Amino acid sequence: MSKSIALGKSPESPEERRQLIAEHLMAEDYLAHLQASHIQKGVIDFLISNRGYSPGEIEINREFEVQLPGCSFTVRADIIVKVEGTCFLAIKCVMNSLESWERHSVAFCRVAGPCVIPYAAVTDGETVLLIETDRCTTVSGNLELLPPRKEAVRTLGTRPCPFPGERAEREKRILYAFDAIRCDAGPPLNDSVT
Repeated sequence: MSKSIALGKSPESPEERRQLIAEHLMAEDYLAHLQASHIQKGVIDFLISNRGYSPGEIEINREFEVQLPGCSFTVRADIIVKVEGTCFLAIKCVMNSLESWERHSVAFCRVAGPCVIPYAAVTDGETVLLIETDRCTTVSGNLELLPPRKEAVRTLGTRPCPFPGERAEREKRILYAFDAIRCDAGPPLNDSVT
C-alpha cells in the first residue's frame, strides 16, 4: 500500500483510513475558517497532517504585551504551537529575507511570554530557519525541520523560565526596535503607552 500524501501516512486498515480521512477533512475545514495568510495556512496544514499537532494546539496572530520601563507595546506571533497549554514554537511567516527576521524571532521567544519559548522558526512556506532559542543556533531546511509533537512534549520540561533580568531588558528593546520599524512611527521609549 503506498503512502497517502494527503493523509500523512499509510492506513493499516479500512477503519484507520476512514479515521484519517475524517481528521484530514476536519483539518481542511479548520484551515478554511482561519483568517490566515497563504503561508500560515500551508504551515498549519503541515503541522497538523505531518507533525501530529491538533488544531487546538495552534494559534494564529496571537498578541503578547511586552513591558519596558516607561512604555508597553504589543508584538504578534504569526503562529504559536502550544503543547499541554505551554508555548513550544513561535513561527514567523514572511515572503522573503528570512535571515532578517532571525534576531526578532529569538528576542520574541525569550521575552514575549512568561517563560522562554524553546524554538523559533522563520519560513516562507518552503524554506525554514529553525532556531533553538537558548543557544541561538540556527539550522536551515524545509518544513520537515519543524519538530514533531513528541519532541515538543519531551522538550517542554527542560526550558528556562523566565529569561534572566538584564538580558531580558535587552531582548525587549530589540523587539521594540523591530516594532518601531514595522509600524513606521512609535512613541519614544520614555513615553507611556496605554
